[in-house]
Amino acid sequence: MDPVATYIHQLRTLDNASPHTLRAVAGDLRDLADYLARAGVDVAPADVDPPRVRAYVADLAQRTGARTIARRLSTLRGFYQWLVRQGRRDDTPMHGLQNPRQGRPLPESVPVDTMMALLAPPTSDAPAALRDHAILQLLYASGLRVSELCGLDVGDVDTSRGWVRVLGKGRKVREVPVHAQARAAVQRWLAARPGLVARGKGAQPTTALFLNRRGGRLTDRSVRRVLDREVLRVAAAQHIHPHMVRHAFATHLLDGGVDIRHIQELLGHASISTTQVYTHVGIERLIRVYDSAHPRATGAAPENTHHE
Repeated sequence: MDPVATYIHQLRTLDNASPHTLRAVAGDLRDLADYLARAGVDVAPADVDPPRVRAYVADLAQRTGARTIARRLSTLRGFYQWLVRQGRRDDTPMHGLQNPRQGRPLPESVPVDTMMALLAPPTSDAPAALRDHAILQLLYASGLRVSELCGLDVGDVDTSRGWVRVLGKGRKVREVPVHAQARAAVQRWLAARPGLVARGKGAQPTTALFLNRRGGRLTDRSVRRVLDREVLRVAAAQHIHPHMVRHAFATHLLDGGVDIRHIQELLGHASISTTQVYTHVGIERLIRVYDSAHPRATGAAPENTHHE
């Protein structure tokens, strides 16, 4: 029998779980299975490894609230602990995962060297290759949410001024700067875009900036597939979710000394507390800031406090 079905059967027959609990557990484990299918991962929920679980939690943070995330983490802990007791796993993939505080768990960031590898120029001039490169460049250059990127129209990007106009959460509009390399990638894509526009089925040409192979607007799921392909090209051992690119954008700016309030504006956060939770400060930067700011941390020898 499937491990999930066996686990739910035990909860029903041996643990006397309520119908509500059984529905919740079944729904939580089905959500994990659905995520694995969307990500194109041929792994059963019972067999996932820790990086995949963390990627799933990052995905949850984009589409549900803290209470639901906490419940699903609790379900997964119970399921994997049961698998370990049954001898079906050597250990649980849940070590180190905490329930979300202040609204959401933190997705992992992407190291700078990995981002640079992902942003290497495409080896093909095919429209899809130019589009994929422009997507990655724009995500990292602007810190956009995937939904914001997919919602962009051609007129939202001003490559001459170096700005992109974004319709964010709550339908709030913000303008975000885009550096020269990302602008160049978008321009190369725009030159190739008419070839995909011609494939569109609508009476009026689409205004969407990024198109699929049929000439329609690109979806969130398509962007995830683009990133998965590029990760396999440069770092097959890693799983990088699109939201991690946004997190890398903020973290790398913060590590570079950008004021957190500027990062708040770039990310489109209404509250500075959201940005403080969303961006983590690396221990190396904390030490640098401490050493440069604290009057007693300038390398002076400690005073002799021994009294004879």
